[in-house]
Amino acid sequence: MLLALGAFLAGTGLWLDHTDWWEGHSFFVNLVSSLTSLCFGVPTALLILSHLGNAQADARRTQRTKDFARAEIHEFHIALTRIFSVTTPAALASETQALLSDLHRLRQLRDSDGSATTEFLRDFNALLDLGRGPSQSYRQPTSWEALAADRWQWRRLETWHIRVETQWRVLSDEVRPKITECGLRWLSKSPAAAAEQAVRRLLSENKRNPWMGREAFDAQDAVAAMGHFLNDLRVLCSTAENLAAYYPLLDPSRTP
Repeated sequence: MLLALGAFLAGTGLWLDHTDWWEGHSFFVNLVSSLTSLCFGVPTALLILSHLGNAQADARRTQRTKDFARAEIHEFHIALTRIFSVTTPAALASETQALLSDLHRLRQLRDSDGSATTEFLRDFNALLDLGRGPSQSYRQPTSWEALAADRWQWRRLETWHIRVETQWRVLSDEVRPKITECGLRWLSKSPAAAAEQAVRRLLSENKRNPWMGREAFDAQDAVAAMGHFLNDLRVLCSTAENLAAYYPLLDPSRTP
């Protein structure tokens, strides 16, 4: 409306100027020119202010999304390392890779006396940090049969699994859509699919769960199940590291 009025006043002013009508009407010259400037200036100012306001709102929304992502990624790190003696996904990934290498060598052995299995499970138990055992007589499992029968250890693994899966759902279903909406960086398709598959398969069935061995579960089945568990864990550690690289946790001492 103001732009149309301004165009009309400008056109009328040019026509009156062409007819020399403004001679002797200086008051009207000032009035019309002021009105014309107002008609064009107000919409332009509103447009600029609206643009600046939208830009600031977008910046605030983007910052809130980044802060949300950082916090939930940090929670994923905590959930992932909660039952282990290391505190970072990078350290856990390194320990897991070493155990996978040991497990690969174990597959190549006959291990008739079970000594290699005992050594491997001792290394694995050293990585776990489950707190005090259920009784003074409790001993950590050093055979696949003992591992499958250890309900105390399994209950803690089961609780950990639920926490990891729940926190991943927060990242996938709540954080990722906000990140995408803001045009920020997230996992590419291949790593995201690998992480989703690892979460879905982690301790999901007997063949992938060494703590849920059936009666027909032999040593080879147990080794394969432990391999699945460690590999899924390694993938999730890699995912956590990638996400932390995109949205590193801010140092509180450097926060203004």
